[in-house]
Amino acid sequence: MASSMKKTVRKPTSGKSPSSRGWKLHQVTFQDHTGNHAIMAWGAEEGQRIPPLASWAFYLVNRETPRDFNATAFKLNLEDGRDLYSAAGPRYEFFFLPGATPEQCVAHYRGEIAARGTMWRQVRHVRMATKDTKEEEDEGADSSAQESSSDGDNDETQPEITNDQGLPGLPWPKHKEDWFYTNYRQCLFLYLDANSDIQSGPHPGRNVCLVKFDPMPIERGEGEVVRWDPTEQPIYTKHMKLIDEEGSEEDLRDWIQDRKNDLWVSEATNATNQAKTLGWEAWQ
Repeated sequence: MASSMKKTVRKPTSGKSPSSRGWKLHQVTFQDHTGNHAIMAWGAEEGQRIPPLASWAFYLVNRETPRDFNATAFKLNLEDGRDLYSAAGPRYEFFFLPGATPEQCVAHYRGEIAARGTMWRQVRHVRMATKDTKEEEDEGADSSAQESSSDGDNDETQPEITNDQGLPGLPWPKHKEDWFYTNYRQCLFLYLDANSDIQSGPHPGRNVCLVKFDPMPIERGEGEVVRWDPTEQPIYTKHMKLIDEEGSEEDLRDWIQDRKNDLWVSEATNATNQAKTLGWEAWQ
């Protein structure tokens, strides 16, 4: 939420790792479902090679965006020492679609989910692996403690997917509490600038477009009149600043921070911690 207090303008960084001992910023390239170059970045303990399961997707639509876009610098400049997340935080994925419209980015994202699956497939995998490793010690114990209320949901209907790159799946919020205030199940961001040095200060442009899609029907009571129905607007867009140092409006950093305790984020974080305990270095 935007604060009424004036914020201090800070200079963008070059993407150097924080000074915290044992902490490292990771940036790796991969191929998206179309075979195009893509990047993911995340921060983690020095020995953690597996990417966090929680994520946000950014589409680099500026035609002048360099192929060697500094994703770690973008991450540091956006977070700027703020406690945006309850734990280590998600990974950021960057897809290169020069000149793409919101509709084209949504179509690409859906193709990426179809190719990689959602995070819930991997939540199930790590949960089963954790259960298997404890079977001998916990023989006869009630295994229901390992289950989650989300297990009964049946939103993901994709067939089992071969994950040759070891890529993490993508978010697919299942719980009503996670989309109640947006009325859309999915979102992504179009980054409109070319460089990772996020512009801030009193007069920066609205250099990001929040795109929400896959609307969820509003439950209406008998005779209730709904002033706005999201299903009438399948794709919703809103231009905003990545960072509003003046605090005069909600920026993307605030928007992300407000969702750090969503249930899907918690489930993804727990699964990532379990995968680390199991010694996984890639998602299955």
